This record gives sequence, structure tokens and C-alpha cells, in this order.
Amino acid sequence: MAEQSVFNKTVFDNGLTLLSERLSQFRSLSMGVWVKVGARHETSDVSGVCHFLEHMLFKGTQSRTALQIAREVDQVGGEFNAFTAREHTCFHLLLLDRDCHLGLDILSDVLLNSRFRKDEFERERRVILQEISMVEDAPEELAYDLFFEKVYGKRGLGSSILGSKQSVKKMKRNDLVDFFAQNYSPEGLIVSVAGDVSHADLTKKLRPMIRAPRGLRSNHSEVSGISLTSPPRFSNGFWWIERNIEQVHLIWGVLGPHYTSKDRFPAFLLNVYLGGGMSSALFQEIREKKGLAYTVYSTLSPFEDSGVFTVYVATAMAQVPLCLKLIEECVSRLKKKALSRSELRVIQDNLKGTVLLSSDCVESRMSSIAKNELFLNKYLSPEQICEEIDAVTPADVQRVAHQLFREEGRSILALGPKVSQTVEAQLRPLQMRKIGRV
Repeated sequence: MAEQSVFNKTVFDNGLTLLSERLSQFRSLSMGVWVKVGARHETSDVSGVCHFLEHMLFKGTQSRTALQIAREVDQVGGEFNAFTAREHTCFHLLLLDRDCHLGLDILSDVLLNSRFRKDEFERERRVILQEISMVEDAPEELAYDLFFEKVYGKRGLGSSILGSKQSVKKMKRNDLVDFFAQNYSPEGLIVSVAGDVSHADLTKKLRPMIRAPRGLRSNHSEVSGISLTSPPRFSNGFWWIERNIEQVHLIWGVLGPHYTSKDRFPAFLLNVYLGGGMSSALFQEIREKKGLAYTVYSTLSPFEDSGVFTVYVATAMAQVPLCLKLIEECVSRLKKKALSRSELRVIQDNLKGTVLLSSDCVESRMSSIAKNELFLNKYLSPEQICEEIDAVTPADVQRVAHQLFREEGRSILALGPKVSQTVEAQLRPLQMRKIGRV
């Protein structure tokens, strides 16, 4: 980064947290409101309500229509968007720093004064049903949704972020309003801002906008939905799910570290080594040397109290057994022989490069300081993260490889056409369970 950033944090009397990172070299400003509730906090009768709420908070307030919200952002060249994740929801704006007050006003307006009109609710129901259909036509996304459901169950971390067509169709406006009232309390919100703006000015501008939304409960500890008192159970197995598609979308996974684990950085380096780019071990073995797939990568997904390490491959049915064999051989080599210091340095430089490149983006910094507050309750600068990465040794990586890739404990999901007898026979030692068409 060209200049040293300055981080500040304020917790207001009502529990709302304001985070800011001053980056004076940028004219752009990113701000987001992060809500400490996501799909895992939903009960089965309101599956998809967090995502539904994300949509509805764009649909008009007492003083702005949905079109007016869009026009005010467009007129200054800004972008207003949102996303729902398994453990949080975020509403975020990208603006010029001169438009900071406008951004704060819009974000506070949609959170404090949204009307949730019945006609907008019914219209958005149809939009979300189309979004679910779109995912059903995207096998890679669908495979990951099904994988999470199989390993974590249909509730908690296994919940579908969008919900099902059935749950969205039966959702009532009162369900949405009640969930909002129970979960969108000030102490459950984080306002995160990155760009050339002073924390004192942000505090001054935000203070008059702070009040509890209508009907909002004051105690956020009464979160509606799933209790997080104990880590979720992670199930192992091999599931073949039939779908009328050409390729098999294969996900191989194991239980990974949670967000605060001391093994998080060695695990991220493992991810880079195995499937983090074109030079990674799995990309080279499966695509470059064998020509078995166009797409192959690995992913580490840490959560508050659990985590998942996965490998994804899209391949032909006949090649599934060989792809699984190559994955096992790659992880086995890591356990038997530690990386050399030069090999480790290569992947450390890769990961640090990703961190430092993203630090040149205000949106990335806004997201980073918010997530560190959500999961770690502390601030980490890009330089501090790089120090953590450099502190990892070859022995650390090998130790974590042994923990993650034990001989038992595999979770494998294949989404594709009906399995052939030949492939089924090859996979029989893995005790594959066939599941009907979805």
C-alpha cells in the first residue's frame, strides 16, 4: 500500500459498531452494513428469509421509492449491492469520498425505514423463484449447495442461502417482518467504511441517524433460529446424485479449521498449494498432465465454529475414479513429505501477493475489517496478515495436512448422469450411496 492506513473503532451506546480504515490515496469510498445473521440462523419454516430480506431492503422506504434509491446512487456513479452468506448479510455501497453522507443516509434509510410493501413482497417472491431456478441450471453452484446439505444437514450451515422454491412460495410478509425485528438490532450490526474519510466525521454524521428500527428488539442475544452453543456435526459419506447433465460435478471434502483456529494460515497455504491456481498440484495433475478436466480447484471455507476444505472437479463420468485417486495421491504426498522451504516460499509469496493486491481495493479493505471484527473481534492490517503467513513453517503445513487429510473422514458428492455399472463397480470400496434425480 502506498500510504499507511489508519484504523478506528467506535461502539455507540445502542451497541452499533462503526469501523473505519482511512486510505488517503483513494478517491473511492466503500461502506457496508454487516448483519450478524445468515442462512444458518434460520429455522426450517422460514428457510431463505435472510436472502428475501436482502432483496426487500432495496424496495423502498417511507421517503424513497426503489427507483429513487437506484437513481440517487446512479447519479453519483456509485454502486449499491448486497449479499447473503451462511453466517452474515451485507449491504454495501461504492462511492466517491465526497458522497459519504449520501451513502450513510441511504444505508440508514433502508435499515430504519423500509416499508416491506405487500405488492413489492409478492413481486420479489417471483424474482427469487427465478434466482433459484437459475442456480438449479448451474450445476457447479447446485453441487456445492447439495454438498453442504449432506455434510451439515438441512439446517444450520447446511441451509440453502436462497431457500427452496417451496419455502419461498409459502413465505409470508409477516415472517419477513418478524425475522427483521428479531435480528436486525443495533448491537447485531457493524458499519464498515474504507477510503479517504475521517473517523470523527463518520461518527458525527452517523450519530443522528442512529435509532432502533420500528418494533426492533433491543436484545440481540435473542437471535431467532439455530442455536450456536455447540459446533455443528460434520457427516462423512459418498453421495451420487442424478441430474440430466453431461458432466459429473465432483466435490471432495474434509472438515477444515474454523475462523479463529491457529491452523487457519497453514490451511490457507495448503489450499494454495493444492488447488489455488494454474501452478497448483491438482491443476497440474488433473488438467495439465492427464487432461481429465477443464475446471479443477480447491477452496477453504472457515466458519465461526467449523470449516470445510473442498476440491472441485468437473469431468466425464468414466474419469471420476481416476480424479479421486489423483486427489488422494496429492494429499498423501503432503503428509509423507514436508514441503521444502523454497516450495513453501513460493506459495507464501502467492498468498501474500493476493492479500496485498486486494489491499489496493477499498471494497476489499471494507470487507476485511468487517470480517475480522465479526469473527476475530480485532483488526488485522495487510502487513500483519503477511507476517502471519511468513510465520508458517513446512512442519506447520505438514502437521495440518495430517489433521485435515486423515485416512478416514472423506465427504464426496457427485452430481451428474446416472452412474454406469463400470464406474459404480470401481467406486464400490468407497461405499457410494446413489440418490434419485434432483
